[in-house]
Amino acid sequence: MGICDSKSKINIQQKQTFNTRQRQGIIFIGQHRCGQTAICNRITSGNFVCKHNDELICNCVGYKNKQVDIIDVAGFKDRTSISESLQYFEQCQYAVVVFNMIQNNWQEQVDNRIKFITRIDKEIQIILVASKLDLYSGDLEDFEQCARDHGYPLIYCSAKTGQGIDELKQQCGLSSPNETRENSQQAYVEENYMQ
Repeated sequence: MGICDSKSKINIQQKQTFNTRQRQGIIFIGQHRCGQTAICNRITSGNFVCKHNDELICNCVGYKNKQVDIIDVAGFKDRTSISESLQYFEQCQYAVVVFNMIQNNWQEQVDNRIKFITRIDKEIQIILVASKLDLYSGDLEDFEQCARDHGYPLIYCSAKTGQGIDELKQQCGLSSPNETRENSQQAYVEENYMQ
């Protein structure tokens, strides 16, 4: 795992940890404080970490005898971190657009991230992640409609409770559908929203 300040260039040793032969990486992007770093931590370590730094985090994780780069471009607070992230897109197979369900401007954030990604990489597969499911109690139709309009899969997640993490891992190819899913997103949504 390599961690570098988002305002400095990644050093050569860290850059060598990335896969360069095949697109096997997963890049997470989203608005500042949307929960993407907590989701990355939950995927890579299985733990919820409440406090973390706003840094570019680069994890290389092993799964079924292959290495997968998990790249967290922590909170696009400024244009510098956006432009510095461009170098990572070419090695990634998936771009995970994380947005905070409880923020009023979530749809604008999703639209902006999708425009940014599709402008620089037409081959990358986009996955939408509605984060902070544990804090949301409203209707899900607007999120579903946004996903239908863009034509991308949508996963509801909570890094705190773990809901949706298994589905996200499966969608990104980090687990198979036959693996146990104790924190099933579908079960949570059915239990809490479809009554």
